[in-house]
Parts: sequence; structure tokens; C-alpha cells
Amino acid sequence: MLGLSVAAEFQVVDVNVAINKNSNFRTSLYLALQVALRRIIESQKMETPIEARAGIGQKLLEAASAKVSAYGVKLTGADVKDIMLVGELRSAFAQILKAQKEGQAKLERTRGETAALRSLANAAKMIEDHPNLLQLRALQSLSESSGNTLVFGVPNHELTFLKANKNIQPGPTDKPPVAE
Repeated sequence: MLGLSVAAEFQVVDVNVAINKNSNFRTSLYLALQVALRRIIESQKMETPIEARAGIGQKLLEAASAKVSAYGVKLTGADVKDIMLVGELRSAFAQILKAQKEGQAKLERTRGETAALRSLANAAKMIEDHPNLLQLRALQSLSESSGNTLVFGVPNHELTFLKANKNIQPGPTDKPPVAE
């Protein structure tokens, strides 16, 4: 169940009606507010009072004003002070809230992963269009690291060039190959 406490401000506008035509205008005011509040809450989804707490006071003021004017009283304000969830309803709302927050977190993770994949796809396209970028990136990585060994491969088209040119002998040396 759902419990609400309401603070209402009122003004006695007709003392004769308030005192002489009612056994107790305060009790009548209380009952009118209670009935109006129940009608407002019953007409809404269960989570609406929690989400739209501020609007309930204005709706209550509008719904009960005509009724309480018959008691010689004018409502000048009404606000929801507390909303209390009872027992199983409290745990159900906690589970709903937890599921919503987990869903939002998952959505944000997915958005981040999508952005990362988009960035990788853009990088792959740039490397495909400009193959030398890969070598520049490798050199950049090498300059940022220390104590690591980096092995450079020679592209196949350059090996073909080296084999075709008899004057240059490819092989493991400390010096670059030189024409003899």
C-alpha cells in the first residue's frame, strides 16, 4: 500500500457556516481532503505519486476547493509532505528502480563500445587508404615505450625488389644493406 501525508492551509471565510452549520469544520475539511486525495491517487499509475509529487498538491487544491467552500472554508494551499511505501511495495519499487538503473548503465556501456568500434573502423579505413600511417604509429609507440624490443618486418614488395637487384644482399646485419 501507499501512504501519503498532506499539509493543507485554509482560511475560514464564513464563520457562521463553519461554526453553526457543521459539527466540526476541521473534521469535515480533513475528510474532504482525504477523499479528494484518494481519488487523485486512484486515477494514476502507482509510480506517478512518487515521480510527480509536486503536482499532487495542486490537484488536491483544485479537487477539494469546491467541497470545502460549502463548510465556510477556503483552501489556500496543499502539499504532499511524505510518501510512504509499505512492505512488499517498497521492495518491489526498489527492484524496479535497480532494474532501471542497471538498464541505463548497460545502455551507456553499449554507447561507449559503439563509439570505440566506430573509432577503430575509422582508423582501419585511414590505414587502408594510407599504409604508411601504420609505420608512423609503430614508431610513435616505440618512442613512448622503454625497455621493449620491437621487430620491424619488411613488406613483401620490398623483398621482391631486393631479390631482383643482385647488387644488394638482404640479410641480418647491424648496418643497412649497401650496394656493392
